[in-house]
Amino acid sequence: MIWYRGQIVAEGEVRVDARDRTFEHGLGLFETFRTWNGRASLIGRHRDRMRRSAEALGLDFDPVELPDEEAVRLLRGEDSGDLRLRIVMSGGFEGRSTVWMTAGPLPPTSRIGGARIDRNRFADPDDPLARHKTLNYWRQRIEQERAAAEGADEVLTVTPDGRICEGLRSNLFLVREGRLVTPTTDLPILPGVMRQAVIDRARAVGIDVVEGTIRIEEIADFKEAFLTNSVRGMLPVNRLLGTEFPAPGILAARLWDQVRGWLESSSL
Repeated sequence: MIWYRGQIVAEGEVRVDARDRTFEHGLGLFETFRTWNGRASLIGRHRDRMRRSAEALGLDFDPVELPDEEAVRLLRGEDSGDLRLRIVMSGGFEGRSTVWMTAGPLPPTSRIGGARIDRNRFADPDDPLARHKTLNYWRQRIEQERAAAEGADEVLTVTPDGRICEGLRSNLFLVREGRLVTPTTDLPILPGVMRQAVIDRARAVGIDVVEGTIRIEEIADFKEAFLTNSVRGMLPVNRLLGTEFPAPGILAARLWDQVRGWLESSSL
């Protein structure tokens, strides 16, 4: 079933014009997240990011049509488990974009022992789409499938001069001397919703967070590494471009207990 314009409809009832710019040029946005203990705790932040991106990229949309917590409740129905949710905004044709939301099962549990990242690709510092979650996603899919075929879980993006940006589907955090370090959003990265939730919670419990520059040659100077993603939460990294880390590390495990409890009890 699909949430569409305030009601639940069958999959075939959502109509998108064949001339919509999504089909002609790959224009459009999406947000993927999940419920925590039955609540879509981060939906407000995902709505805000989609709205900002739509305005920045010139999509014509009605903010009233963006789904809210009531939309999630309707879509969940009698389902008592947690779900993966996805909001899509089409590129539009001769009028406003079409918006809908789908629900599905959560993905399988992440690799036991932590994520493995063996390859990196260059990130264009001038990419106008890097900071938006667009439907123009083919390049990321190709890179992700290639990494999976090699037994890895993610691909790191790095600027040509060696500054670490993010993963294809996640943001990166490293730990040194009890402090979290994560690449600044001044770089060509997506300002992740879970990334910001982790930063907020870390600061709330007294953990120092630095948003700055991490160079690829500095990876071995850190003691822990983890990824953030709005469906999977915090994912410990076991191997990052040849450097091995405990997975999870002590600080990451303690912080995830805080973040998970927050997500399961709050509307953020």
